[in-house]
Amino acid sequence: MTFSLNTGRLVLEDLAEHDLGDLTRMARDRDVMRYVLVWLEDDEQIEAFLRRGIDEAKRNDRISYMLAARVPKTGEFAGLTFLEIDPGSRSTGEVGIVLMKDYWSRGYAEEILRAYLSFGFETLGLHRVFGKCDEENHPSARLMERCGLQYEGTIREHVWLRDHWRSTRYYGMLAGEYNPPPP
Repeated sequence: MTFSLNTGRLVLEDLAEHDLGDLTRMARDRDVMRYVLVWLEDDEQIEAFLRRGIDEAKRNDRISYMLAARVPKTGEFAGLTFLEIDPGSRSTGEVGIVLMKDYWSRGYAEEILRAYLSFGFETLGLHRVFGKCDEENHPSARLMERCGLQYEGTIREHVWLRDHWRSTRYYGMLAGEYNPPPP
């Protein structure tokens, strides 16, 4: 059975074999991948990433939700999202969102992040959910702040990301800070 979350305008569902073309298109778009700290540089890496997502969805003790964002009526691929639970503690989850350009600046990322916060805190019972972004990715930083995640700090120039040393801003929310949406 396929796992899914609804955000309002999108459905987030397990990756499937038929997503290979969309993942490849996403990975080849330099604008989309500019700040993404996932190496999908060649077909082998893209296929391995997809296989990991498909295999993780089959686990009984699932700790990774690598989900495609789709338009419900058409099935159009809007992007890739994830919630990965820390295997060491199982109380912390990292959230990430990569949207195709047609879905930028239209509120979709906020819907997705809010759905993951609800799922993480209300369904999975996580204690902490965090996200991170390149310090130059101001829209992602604003998104996390808008959704109530608190700025926790920056790790300076810790990894080379395609064309620059990446400094990463971390944002987090604790279960006691989460305010569920009204019914």
